[in-house]
Amino acid sequence: MASRSWSAALLLMAAGCSPGVGSIGAVLARDNASQALYVRDAPRGLAAERSGLIPGDEIVMIDGVYVRALPSAQVRDRLRGAVGSAVELTVVRGGEVRRVRIVRGELQAHEEIKPGEEPIPP
Repeated sequence: MASRSWSAALLLMAAGCSPGVGSIGAVLARDNASQALYVRDAPRGLAAERSGLIPGDEIVMIDGVYVRALPSAQVRDRLRGAVGSAVELTVVRGGEVRRVRIVRGELQAHEEIKPGEEPIPP
């Protein structure tokens, strides 16, 4: 299995938000070499898991905007929104392109995830 070097887990797309701001409920990470954005975790019961996202999914677009060239702050801003509002992700899983609609949920506390290298299944 290959391993990838990650910049800090991009967040649970939640840290530092004010009340009323919704989250997709996923921990994301970015590959330092390619700038690809991956789902690192989709905690049970949160919006990402309910929508079918799984660790290893590559997010290529957020509401029709390619993410590789976007800075992390812009990715975070595009994924946040009002609780109950929806965001559409274009995701690649195992060579198959999928569109996933996620209804943002309340922000949830999460454990700190440290950057590092992890094996990612092909």
